[in-house]
Amino acid sequence: MSNKIFISHADIILDKIYDSEFNLVKQDGGGCNWNDLYNLSLMGETCYAFGSCGNDEEGKIALDSLKRAGVNTDNVLIDDTIRTDVMNILLPASSSLDDNDVIHTWYSPITNKSTMHFSDNLPLDIPEDFKDKEVYIILDKFENINYEFLQKIDNKKVCLDVGAEEFIEYYTNQYLINFFRQANLMQLNHVICDYLFKKFKIKDEVEFFNMMNLDLLVITNGKKGAKFLYKENNELQIIDKTPSIIVDAVDTSGAGDAFFSTVIREYAYCEKIDKTFIDKTFELANKSSRDIIAQVGSRK
Repeated sequence: MSNKIFISHADIILDKIYDSEFNLVKQDGGGCNWNDLYNLSLMGETCYAFGSCGNDEEGKIALDSLKRAGVNTDNVLIDDTIRTDVMNILLPASSSLDDNDVIHTWYSPITNKSTMHFSDNLPLDIPEDFKDKEVYIILDKFENINYEFLQKIDNKKVCLDVGAEEFIEYYTNQYLINFFRQANLMQLNHVICDYLFKKFKIKDEVEFFNMMNLDLLVITNGKKGAKFLYKENNELQIIDKTPSIIVDAVDTSGAGDAFFSTVIREYAYCEKIDKTFIDKTFELANKSSRDIIAQVGSRK
C-alpha cells in the first residue's frame, strides 16, 4: 500500500456549463485543484479535500462528485453563512474549438450577478496520521490561509497550478515569490507566463525556474504541447513536447487539469527526472487531456 496521499485546500467549486444560447447543459464539481484531486483519486490514489462550501444544492452536487470519485471529504466545512462558489462555463456554437474559445466567468449569464464569493473559512487542522505519510499538496489559489496551511505540514511536496491572472493580480511580487518558492512542481499556461514574466521583471522561463528553485516546471500551450524545465546533474534541461495526435475539442475546460494531475502522479512516483521521465509523462498526460476534451465538462 502506498504511503503517499494527495490533498488540496480551497473553497469547493461547482461548474455550471451553458451552451451558446445560455441553456444549462451540465453541472458538476469544478476548480482546477479539485479536478486534479478527482482525477488522482480515479487513478487509485488516496485523496483528501480540505475546504468549505455553503449548505446549498451547489455545494451538495460538488461534494457528491468528489465523493463518487473516492475523495475523502471529512475535512470539508459546511458553512450555513456562505454560498458555494460557482464557475460559469460558456460553450461557443462552433463544433471545432481553439484553446480560448470556451469562456469561464464569475458572473451568471442568466442573472449577471457574481457567483464566486471566496470565503476564507477553511480548515487548518491536520490529521495526526498525516505525519507518517508523504503528502502532496495541490493548490491553484494563494491566499494567506493557504500559505498557513502549507506550513502545518513538514513531510510535503507542493504542486502549484497557476492558471488565472485574477487569482494573483492583487498580490505583491514578494508575497507571490515567497509563496511560489514553497513549490516543488509548478504548472503554468503560456498566457500566465507572459503575465508573470512582466510582473516579476524577468526575461523568460529559465529565469523563472531558477528564481523559484523548482524540481520541475511545466508550461502548457494547448494544442501546441508543453515545455518541461528541470535540472539533471545540476544542469538545466529544457524539453519541448508536441502531441502526435490532435483531436477536435468538445469542451477544453478540464484539459490542463487532466494534464497536470497525470504529471503530479508521475512526479510522485519517479526516481529521477530525466528525458525518459518527460517522454513518458507527456505521453500519458496528453492522452488524459484528449480524453477530457472529447466530452462536455472537466470530469469523466
